[in-house]
Amino acid sequence: MAYALSLSQSAVLAALFWLTGFCSAQQAADPEQARALAGIAILPSKTDAEIKTFDFPHHVFVDRDIVVRQAKEKPTARNELLLWMTGTGGRSRGAREFCNLAVSQGYHVINLTYPTDIPATICKRDADARSFEDFRLSIIQGGNHKHITVTRADSIENRVIKLLQILSKSRAREQWSQFLNDDGSLKWEKMVLAGQSQGGGHAFLMAMKHKVARVIATGAPKDWAPKIPGPAPWLLAESATPKDRFFTFNHEQDHQGATPDEQWAILRAFGLEAFGPRVRVEESKTPFNNTRILSTNYPGGKLESSPAHTSVIANTSADVFRGVWLYMLTQPLP
Repeated sequence: MAYALSLSQSAVLAALFWLTGFCSAQQAADPEQARALAGIAILPSKTDAEIKTFDFPHHVFVDRDIVVRQAKEKPTARNELLLWMTGTGGRSRGAREFCNLAVSQGYHVINLTYPTDIPATICKRDADARSFEDFRLSIIQGGNHKHITVTRADSIENRVIKLLQILSKSRAREQWSQFLNDDGSLKWEKMVLAGQSQGGGHAFLMAMKHKVARVIATGAPKDWAPKIPGPAPWLLAESATPKDRFFTFNHEQDHQGATPDEQWAILRAFGLEAFGPRVRVEESKTPFNNTRILSTNYPGGKLESSPAHTSVIANTSADVFRGVWLYMLTQPLP
């Protein structure tokens, strides 16, 4: 019996030594993997000294096993950049579970810090309904608006470009350079624009100006112009990105910026009902009838508007909505 026990112990010890050696070899082969998965923090001002405001860290994510090692046991690299834009007052650590899910599917991910202190809803009081678009473009491209002034350096576009330039040099093996053209401009067709609330509205408008790979908006878009009354005019304009590439997910008790009825009217006017009616996710399952208008009333009962608004992308909602997020991230497009 003692001899058998000794063999058993030897086998266990051998297995432990092998496993320890294997893990050590993996870590030695790519010591950056853990950092890249956890999210690398980069101050905007470190990418461009002209960036003066909202100098809170961007966070970038990538699975190096997918994009560098090309591990057969993992999904293939999508060669697409998911740009996540937070809502009003947000920082770049929100939507972490969503970003992690995107990374696991082969996306490169940037969780961007940008000027978010003033909500787009401030434009609801303006006589000219075009104010919504001008306000957003001031943040996206840089510009002057009566409610906000953003320099080109502080704009969303410049922040993304300068961050990609830094990453292309400092983390070349992760292939961030594929998202920039030779002239230094963004390669829009390889970008997936995503955001919550104000960020979701920016994603919509940017995709209407440039043809992108996909658009994901949660708690958005919300630009309802009471003076019309109806959706802001920019939502009815021609879109460079085909409409079947837009995905939306909103809570049915979300009154932030627009009532639920106004929200559905915006999405109808935008043309998303052409791909099917709204689907309540807790009463369906993936692929949700291939709709582009997803909604939820989870967990049921009365909810205040603010928590309803953020629940569709909250880290604490991951176990509930991971399937919805995965659908929006990976559903095949025509």
